[in-house]
Amino acid sequence: MHDRAFLAIEPTDRPGTWRLPVTDELTGGMGQLFGGIGLGAGIAALEELAGKPVAWATAQFLANTFPGEVLDIDASVVVQGNNFSQGRAMLRSAGREVIAVVAAFGAKRYEPAGSWRPFPAVQPAELCPPRPLVALRPSGIGRRLELREALPAGAPPPPGITRVWARFTDGDPGTMLATTIVSDFLPLAIRDALDRETFGTSLDNTIRFVPGATSPAGGWLLAEFHLYVLVDGVAHGVVCMWTADGTLLSVASQTCNVRDAPQSSK
Repeated sequence: MHDRAFLAIEPTDRPGTWRLPVTDELTGGMGQLFGGIGLGAGIAALEELAGKPVAWATAQFLANTFPGEVLDIDASVVVQGNNFSQGRAMLRSAGREVIAVVAAFGAKRYEPAGSWRPFPAVQPAELCPPRPLVALRPSGIGRRLELREALPAGAPPPPGITRVWARFTDGDPGTMLATTIVSDFLPLAIRDALDRETFGTSLDNTIRFVPGATSPAGGWLLAEFHLYVLVDGVAHGVVCMWTADGTLLSVASQTCNVRDAPQSSK
């Protein structure tokens, strides 16, 4: 597991607690802590307590934090079963609640098994053009990964579907954190659907992990975003993520508060 080193989470002398200094390299395009980073930090703490890999997790984003702040992570396993465990984590800054994480952990041997979500027909990442990010300021996360537009290998996808190749170029976050971060880019699909520059602030993010599925360090990941609806500034969508060889890694959903980007960011 590489997520703790990528995030620079610091354990404290009190069991079940960690510290996460918010630095520029953990921020998104609007300058605050990137939502997928916060969710991943809560999962990483809970995985260590539960002693099992995460199966499902959700985050409620309550407030923003910015570089210079320090998040205190208070995690607990509330149910410890033989196969599955359940846990909760609260991330606070100076006592202020910022992110609430609820998650389940574990798996078991069971047959049969299968995956019924087909791998999209896209061109290899090496043949696809860069996908730029819109940012009010240089995004720390944007500097740590490379995005490319996943060009279709056949007919183009219908409106509301955006496909992106992604790989991390600065550090190895591990499979859990890599998928948690990339799944938080639903605003890319919003911009494509509207054909205008927008920002999306996460209200929640839920991610379901495929047991045992892993991605190679530095390898390409394919994310397929489905924007379902945008009404009165609230957008709902889902994202599936695969390795380059077609292994399904995760299925996520997200709700965003959508706003237009200032002219200066275009």
